[in-house]
Amino acid sequence: MNRQFPGTPGHQRFLLGLSRTLLDAPAGKLAGVLVIRFRHLHEIQVDYGYQQAEQALASFARRIGGVLRDVDIIERIGDFTLALTLPALSGSQQAELAASRILELVEVPVEIGNDKLTLKLDLGVAMYPADGHAPESLLRCAEVACDAAANTVNGYQRYSESLEDRTDLPRSYLMEREIADALRNDEFRLYMQPKIDLRTGALTGAEALLRWDRPDGRQFRPDVFIPVAENSNLIVPLTIWTLNAALRSSDELTARFPAFTVAVNLSPSALSHGDIFAHVAQATSIWCSDQPQLVLEITETALFKEPERAAQTLDALHAEGIRLSIDDFGTGYSSLSQLAALRVGELKIDKSFVQGVTRIEKNAQIVRSIIDLAHNFDMTVVAEGIEDAQTLEFLRALECDAGQGFYFARPMPVEQFIDWADSYQPRPQFASVVGLVQG
Repeated sequence: MNRQFPGTPGHQRFLLGLSRTLLDAPAGKLAGVLVIRFRHLHEIQVDYGYQQAEQALASFARRIGGVLRDVDIIERIGDFTLALTLPALSGSQQAELAASRILELVEVPVEIGNDKLTLKLDLGVAMYPADGHAPESLLRCAEVACDAAANTVNGYQRYSESLEDRTDLPRSYLMEREIADALRNDEFRLYMQPKIDLRTGALTGAEALLRWDRPDGRQFRPDVFIPVAENSNLIVPLTIWTLNAALRSSDELTARFPAFTVAVNLSPSALSHGDIFAHVAQATSIWCSDQPQLVLEITETALFKEPERAAQTLDALHAEGIRLSIDDFGTGYSSLSQLAALRVGELKIDKSFVQGVTRIEKNAQIVRSIIDLAHNFDMTVVAEGIEDAQTLEFLRALECDAGQGFYFARPMPVEQFIDWADSYQPRPQFASVVGLVQG
């Protein structure tokens, strides 16, 4: 097996090796082509440095090499992309088995600096001769499948001709142009998901969420277009659009619910942008009669990207009276010293921990620890992903402050949310507490 892992792309070398594989293919035997693209290596380069990202990719390539046969070929064909040739297969299921094994390997964290991170990837599979006879066409089919894999749950996609007809998965460089056009043409829509006080059941606020509904009927999920915007100069205009739309809508809601707050996500790239404070200050000056109604949610990952600049921006926002929240807490690598130093008033527990707390003891322990930690730091706690009454009661017993989830309501267009809020009544579990509060 060719285990070379050059620092520069080996696109032509891979095609040459694939060509030889096809020429030497025994009669009746198949060959598989796999393309593996890593999602967040650019962010790792920014956060940890180019050399650390290179070492992480090389480490994972060696893992793959450890489970492949001697006849298999692995090459690097792009900055964040590997390609594999699997010769002499008796059936396509062998290629799919290899893909499954690779997806299992990626679940094991890699060491990056002093941290251990779990890489995320998209994996596409094409087969010879079913999907093509020429090396270039087979590689292209695998890349098309890899593009489609970004829109799947498990990150894996087998090539089929139907993928060529899909209009909801444009290449990233085309999507960048479409995002810019969508901003000019006002194609984005604001959705809101309510935040509920877990003691009283009262509506206390909402999280603002961005959706993209194209005039031609296509709909792009945020996990498809946000990463493209993150890797371009479009994430800041998207953030500004969301911020203004959310504050404009919350101004009406605050008149009906005086304590109402609206949360807007601030991505790592947006947080590091030099002008983001000015943009936020301008939006609040226009729409907010009371600035504390705005909560900015920052992921733990964002704290690692240019940490000094991030800390300065967060301090400036806090000084303006804007509330700060760490989103998806528990999935990143923030330390206690960071939490103590930051002017953060809220932690949001990631739904991956909340879901299953009544069945999985490890999840229950994690959630319990986060709630205790936050309260010890005088922070409020919001649990995401509440989907049933049992989870709600578990969180209330731990004195979690607030929650979101399908048990209360799914995200909905802001116009629908305003109507929903007007008619909202706390669920029966809150009746006794509400009576005590009101009495």
